[in-house]
Amino acid sequence: MAVLATVCAVAVGGVAVVLLLLTRDHGEPQSSVTPSASSAQPRCRGAACEGRSPMATKRGARPDTLTRRRMATGAWMEVRYSRWCGTSWARTWGRADDRIEMSADGAGHPVRRAEIKDDVDADSFGCTPMTVTLPGTVVRACFRPAAATGEECFESRVAQ
Repeated sequence: MAVLATVCAVAVGGVAVVLLLLTRDHGEPQSSVTPSASSAQPRCRGAACEGRSPMATKRGARPDTLTRRRMATGAWMEVRYSRWCGTSWARTWGRADDRIEMSADGAGHPVRRAEIKDDVDADSFGCTPMTVTLPGTVVRACFRPAAATGEECFESRVAQ
């Protein structure tokens, strides 16, 4: 009976490890902090968010990822959108001195920029400031790698 219990415990443990490894997104930095409902409430909405940091304003517990791309250097870049705030921003994780910028179509939308300043920044997300975007807005994001020439740009549309 003890042998059977040991075999079952080993099998269950092995299955748990395999499931953990299969469901983990290896391209994205992992966070061990899960915000509570009250701590995830954004600190601004609409025009009050314009030009502000999505991290400092708690840009919503679950923003939509409009686009996620892997760049030629291996860095990742996303365009995010918060329905609650009505804003978009770009974020990246890559290497020190990589730069990103994001702009939205329409009058009055400035270009928003961010740079990964050092290796500490490279271990987390570099985010552009937010800009107000309505459903249907086209958002353009560009990645400018530190170690290579050229840039990679793409567009996405805020869902209706």
